[in-house]
Amino acid sequence: MWYMQILRFRSFTVIVLAVFAQCLFCAENVRAHEGWGIVVDRQGQIYFSDIPTNTIWRITRDGKLEAFLHDKHSHALILSENGTIYGTHEHHAASVGGVWWIAPDGGFSDVFTPTADFPLNLHPFIIDRNGNIYSTNSISFPNQSDKTTLLKATPGGDVTILAGGIRGFRDGRGGEAQFSGIDGMAWAADGSLYVTDGVYVRRVAMDGTVTTLGGGALTSQSYGEDLMGLAVTPSGSVYVADYSQRRVLQLMPDGNTRTILETGLFWSPTGITIVGEELYVLEHLRMPLVILGDLGIGAYARVRKISPDGTVEKIATVWGRNTLTSSIVLLAIGALFIFVWRVRRRRNMSRSPRTATA
Repeated sequence: MWYMQILRFRSFTVIVLAVFAQCLFCAENVRAHEGWGIVVDRQGQIYFSDIPTNTIWRITRDGKLEAFLHDKHSHALILSENGTIYGTHEHHAASVGGVWWIAPDGGFSDVFTPTADFPLNLHPFIIDRNGNIYSTNSISFPNQSDKTTLLKATPGGDVTILAGGIRGFRDGRGGEAQFSGIDGMAWAADGSLYVTDGVYVRRVAMDGTVTTLGGGALTSQSYGEDLMGLAVTPSGSVYVADYSQRRVLQLMPDGNTRTILETGLFWSPTGITIVGEELYVLEHLRMPLVILGDLGIGAYARVRKISPDGTVEKIATVWGRNTLTSSIVLLAIGALFIFVWRVRRRRNMSRSPRTATA
C-alpha cells in the first residue's frame, strides 16, 4: 500500500539522518583537516588552499572566484620575493610528495619530485631566498614517530636538522629544543623563522636557537586544534590564526597580545597574509562542522579582509559542490514529513468519537 511505502521511506530518511548525525559526532574526535595557505600576488590576486577538495583557488582583482589548480594537497602556500608562489603535494598524501610553483606570469610548473625516502613531510614548509626548503620530519620513516624535528633541504638534496628532537616543549639550541607539532611558518625581517607550535609561537634563529614568544601559551586546545597560520610584519608584530578560540591575535614585539578579529560561532581562522597595512584572513568551518566541507555541503571556506581602521570585508566564499542536491533532498524530506504528519492527523481525527449533539 502507498501508506506502507511512505512509512518505509520515512524509516530510510531517519536512518540517513542518524548516519549524518553520527558523522558529526565522529568529527568531534578528529583534527581539522584544513589548509592555512593564503597569499596575494603582485597583481592583487588572492590564492588560497582548499584541502577538502585538494584545490588551489584564485580570487581575481575583480572579485571572481575560480579553481586555479586541482589535485594539489598543499596546506601552506609561500610567496617568494620575486613573486613566485610555492606549494607542495604533502609527502604522506601520496607515495611521493612534491614541490610546485606558480610563476609571476601565472604559469604552473613542478619544482621537483623527491624520492620516496625524502625525509621532509612537506606538511608545513617554507622556502628561503636561496631555494632551501624547511619542513618537519616525516613520522612514517623508521625511528621518527616520537620526534618533531625542523629540517633544512638544500637545492642539491643535502638535508640537515636545524632544531628539535624528541616531541615535547622546550627552548634551546639544535637538539636541545623540542617541538610538539609545527603548522604555520613565516620569515621575519631579521631572517629568523617564526612557527606556530601547538599553543605557542616560537622563533627559530638560523643557528638553531629556539625561543618562545609572548611569555607562553597563547591559546588552549579545542577539538585537538590550536594555532595554525601566521604572518610577521617588518616591525616585528605577529598575526596568528587561533583556530581553537575563533580569533585572530596580534602578538606585539613587547610580548603583549590583543584580539584583532573574532570569527563567530561557526567559523575559525586558519591562514593570514599581510599586504601593506591590510590583513587577509582565510577561514573554515570550525569543528565539528568542518565535516560539511568534506561532504561538499554548504559554505565551508571564505576569505575576508581587515582594513587598518578595523573594517572587515568578505572577499569570497567557497560552497560545496553538493549544496544544491542536499538542499533539494532536505526539502523533499521536510515535505514528506509534513505530508505524513497530516495523513496521520486526519486518520486520528476520523477515528476519534464524535460528540453527541442535543
